[in-house]
Amino acid sequence: MRSMTGYGSGTFSDGNVSVTIEMRAVNQRYLELNIRMPHSYLALEENLRKAIKEVLHRGKVDVFITASELHPQAPQVRIDTAALTAVRDAVSEAKQTIFGGSAATLGDVMALTKDWFVQEPPQIDVQGQWPVFSQALQSALAGMVAMREREGANISKDMLARTDTMLTINDAIASRREQILLNYQAKLEKKILDLFDTAQAVPDQERLLQEVAIYADKVDFTEEVVRFRSHVLQLKEFLAGSGAMGRKLDFLIQEMNREVNTIGSKAGDLDVTENVLQLKNEIEKIREQVQNIE
Repeated sequence: MRSMTGYGSGTFSDGNVSVTIEMRAVNQRYLELNIRMPHSYLALEENLRKAIKEVLHRGKVDVFITASELHPQAPQVRIDTAALTAVRDAVSEAKQTIFGGSAATLGDVMALTKDWFVQEPPQIDVQGQWPVFSQALQSALAGMVAMREREGANISKDMLARTDTMLTINDAIASRREQILLNYQAKLEKKILDLFDTAQAVPDQERLLQEVAIYADKVDFTEEVVRFRSHVLQLKEFLAGSGAMGRKLDFLIQEMNREVNTIGSKAGDLDVTENVLQLKNEIEKIREQVQNIE
């Protein structure tokens, strides 16, 4: 099991370029990648996204990438002769027609503009640098996964303890069923006997038993207790497994909550109500933990 929060970093160099990748992740229902990298290497962004998605499945992940050329090449410098000629001619014409001066010099042109002076960055074999980025990324992902797994182990330990608590509470609820029926039968018999005593008549025992049976069917929460226990055991199985399970656990928690609500509405018993409140509290604690599971 992994949590969704974590941090990882990695650096790799091939002697020509050095790449450092830092990754930070927080909770998010789906996977959201925000990658910040040098503009000259944007062609590798899709490769990075694909590699990250193969490892991470949920969470908001911020990725920060820096790349340094260890032996930077000189930029390419060229002169835009057409632009230079046009500026020179314009300055010369102004000097001769307005100021009566000589033809324009290079100094005159440079004092006016340098737009004709073109400096281009050196060409970089971006795809050829992918192995360097890939190695740095794998190191960052390894650190991220290790941190997520450590935190996931702590979450799993807490949740497993809560599943044992819920099974104990569920058994306590199941044990109350017969006593609930006995209590109802006693109350019903007392009411009927009081009525018949006032009317000086004998109660119909068969009808009494029918009423108790109808009530027993109405408040029978056996199916809900069995399903809830099954959900808890399934939760324990998920926690013992591996891989992304956050969405499965989300759904399972919803089903557990539904069963507990039904038990509470059917029972009408103070002891069961107290147990139901305890179960809902445990479920809520687990639900909060599930929000941080990948």
